[in-house]
Amino acid sequence: MYVEAVCVAGATVEIERYYTGQYRKQGQKRKPKQKESSEEVKAKYNRRAEKKLRRLINANFSPGDYHLTLSYKKNKGDPERSPEEMKEDIRKFLRGMRKDCKDRGIELKYIHVPEIGEKGARHHHLVINKVDTDIISKNWKWGFFGVRPLDSSRNWRRLAAYLLKYSCKAIGTEFELSGKRWNASRNLIHPVPTVTVITKRDYFKQVPVIPRKYRGKYEVDKETIESGEESSEYDYGYFRYTLVRIDR
Repeated sequence: MYVEAVCVAGATVEIERYYTGQYRKQGQKRKPKQKESSEEVKAKYNRRAEKKLRRLINANFSPGDYHLTLSYKKNKGDPERSPEEMKEDIRKFLRGMRKDCKDRGIELKYIHVPEIGEKGARHHHLVINKVDTDIISKNWKWGFFGVRPLDSSRNWRRLAAYLLKYSCKAIGTEFELSGKRWNASRNLIHPVPTVTVITKRDYFKQVPVIPRKYRGKYEVDKETIESGEESSEYDYGYFRYTLVRIDR
């Protein structure tokens, strides 16, 4: 027996097959319990957070939406913005954005991650739905901004990894977002995987198979194929890959 988890997020379908202590290959012995190091625990939670963030972006945004970077204008000798000031700045920015978007009949969606650069520079990273840049310019009063439209891949795993890198740096510091790795608007879809215990066989082939319901409509993103005998996330072997809808 093994477990299969399928998670639909926007134009992607993530498929994971894995063994656990309860469901494992016939004849496979339970490995002895070992205490994980702090680094192993940290890596495990980072992988889970990246997976969650990736699915959140894929489920709620579309090609042409924005990766928005808000930067501060700083004159020579000026102090850097404090964590409290940064939080107040983004709060005011988002409040103004929501109001102006509502006035234009747009429902604002966003995910926000703050960045503190290696040399101390402050930025805010956001993924937002496409809006007129004049709305952004009106509400970001503390410097300048840059916009990068989301590409046509619709599997924005690299963007999720990029954003998580900055959120991880804030954990345990005064820049931490109230114990969260990111802040997001309440109107986002949160994908939930469908988990099935496969009892028909004791092993799974480590070959990416497109389930019948997705055939002809999806293709395998070959860069997402990953497998291993053991990991700190699963007790035993695992195999995972992602399907992306073809109609792009």
